[in-house]
Amino acid sequence: MSTERKLSKRVTAALAARHDGAQWEKLIVGLLHKLELPRDKRLKAVEKYEKLGRHIARKLGLGETDVHMLAQGSMATQTTVSGYGPQKFDLDVVVKLSAPHFANLRESDQFFADFGAALKGADSDAGDPDPKNRCWRLQYPGFAFYFDVTPAIPLSRSITGTDLRVRDKVQIWSPSNPEDLITWFCGIAAKRFEFQRVGILKAVMDRAQVDPVPDTPVAIDDILRRSVQLIKVHRDSYFRSLPDEVREAMPISVILVTLAAKAYDHLATYEKWSYNSAIEVALEVAERLPEFIDRSRGYAEVRNPMLEFENFADKWRTDGGLRERQFKAWHARLVADLEALFSDEFSRADEAKIRNIFGQAGVDAWQASQPKPAGVFGGLLLNPSAGNPTRPASTGSRNTAG
Repeated sequence: MSTERKLSKRVTAALAARHDGAQWEKLIVGLLHKLELPRDKRLKAVEKYEKLGRHIARKLGLGETDVHMLAQGSMATQTTVSGYGPQKFDLDVVVKLSAPHFANLRESDQFFADFGAALKGADSDAGDPDPKNRCWRLQYPGFAFYFDVTPAIPLSRSITGTDLRVRDKVQIWSPSNPEDLITWFCGIAAKRFEFQRVGILKAVMDRAQVDPVPDTPVAIDDILRRSVQLIKVHRDSYFRSLPDEVREAMPISVILVTLAAKAYDHLATYEKWSYNSAIEVALEVAERLPEFIDRSRGYAEVRNPMLEFENFADKWRTDGGLRERQFKAWHARLVADLEALFSDEFSRADEAKIRNIFGQAGVDAWQASQPKPAGVFGGLLLNPSAGNPTRPASTGSRNTAG
């Protein structure tokens, strides 16, 4: 990377000269913490999640051991960011159906329709299931969340080349490997830098009882997850006010998660002695996102690291370049906004700079934090907005670790 593009070095040098890096980190931690999903709403989602699994088994006439439900996406990787105002957070769910009569299915539409019918009446609060390409959406009107529920058949290597397959309108079946993707991401997130060996504090928070929806407290030194959340918050804020056709082209979460994890993995593997703070690493991850877009075949690809023939950016080739242009425009704004935020003294933080990164939700959190600054929970943390969400935000859920 050329020195003139070295955002993290420029910013951290300025922070070091002013001796206010710790104050900035504390502010970012506090803002992100206030944008996280509140525990009461999370527990309500988990309650609905557990009920759903039992209902599906009963409606399909299966034993409970033939139905294995697991969370995927941001709830599984613990990178959830809440919507603002009417937007909801999503819980991506995979339902593995391992009964013998599913094993040799060649068609997928009837299988998909039967599963959707089984979702009806799952919960009086869920509403009617709405079909998507691979999943059924349960809207849960009046709640802060919606569920995207994907039926899947294991032991499918002879059909799709992976252990799991899901319905696809065009291809009949598509390979899927959400657990592999989550394991890959979590393995990278566990990597640490040399500066983290000194003075690591431990956050004391309740541990959840629910498995398989992860709810282990996110540690203070969990920089990758915090970086992903920071990036996703900025993306959501940037695209929120743009026309619908542009919002449809915003980079989906799984692309951002994959690029951020690859950038972090490179830094933690080859440059682990080069950084001195969580902010420095987060800035470097943010700036390097485009470097991990694969162009070896003459077009942009963001390949599934655990399923090489799957390209998360496949729609970038079918939209006349709209998605790739929007990614570039948003990323340039991300880098500029991050530099502007940290370019001034901490004491001169203002609403405009906070809004550029975090949107109005961040401004509200910042204002709320002024009387008593949020405590430091970690290298960069996160939390959600209140209200009565009604509209889901489209961030992408295919095989998603996002």
